[in-house]
Amino acid sequence: MTLPRLNESPKYEIIIPSTQKSIRYRPFLVKEQKVLLMALESEDQRQILNSIVNTIEACVIDPVKTQELTTFDVEYMFTQIRAKSVGETSDIQIKCKSCEHMNPIKIKLDDIKVDMPKIDNTIKLDDKYAITMRFPKYASSIETAVNGKTSTEQMYSMIANCLDTLNTDDEIINFADEAKEDILKFVESLTSAQFEKIVSFVQQMPQLKHDVQYDCEACGEKNEAVLQGMQDFFS
Repeated sequence: MTLPRLNESPKYEIIIPSTQKSIRYRPFLVKEQKVLLMALESEDQRQILNSIVNTIEACVIDPVKTQELTTFDVEYMFTQIRAKSVGETSDIQIKCKSCEHMNPIKIKLDDIKVDMPKIDNTIKLDDKYAITMRFPKYASSIETAVNGKTSTEQMYSMIANCLDTLNTDDEIINFADEAKEDILKFVESLTSAQFEKIVSFVQQMPQLKHDVQYDCEACGEKNEAVLQGMQDFFS
């Protein structure tokens, strides 16, 4: 008798935040969980981040170009897949703002959402040039995170990854066709005022976010905290 393969039929649907496209997925199985655990044990940042994408690829039933997913797409999708795989809550520790006691907090992962604010993605630099912006892809974020860059270097890399096109009355230049070194030199040639407009776009980008309110179990102080990014939900 051939052993059956269990639990491989799709059961759930999820909306990709950046595209609002509905796709089907299944919970991850022991084989995917094993890969995730091995990646965590390796403490290799690249391996960990790649294993998250690989888990999404394995669990999503409908066609998805994972290399086109934004950072917040991947974080949201993985969080929801994990919720249906190993439990719909996550136990974390948050420090009291008053006495610094670490409080155990249970987060319901189904309540976590990605707010999609309306952001004008066209930035006028001057009378001649305008830039269209895009949300950074998760793949580029992996490269930024694993190359041992300083915080400042990571910020500039993030900004470079958000540049889509440079527009004039005569032509449109795609930043994807330009060398990374040339893009960084372009960014460095901006005035402070022009640069701040780009930074403002980056700061308004959608994030995996959840507000938490709790009373400290040690001193009774009322606390409010904002969890942002996948790491905050599994700390």
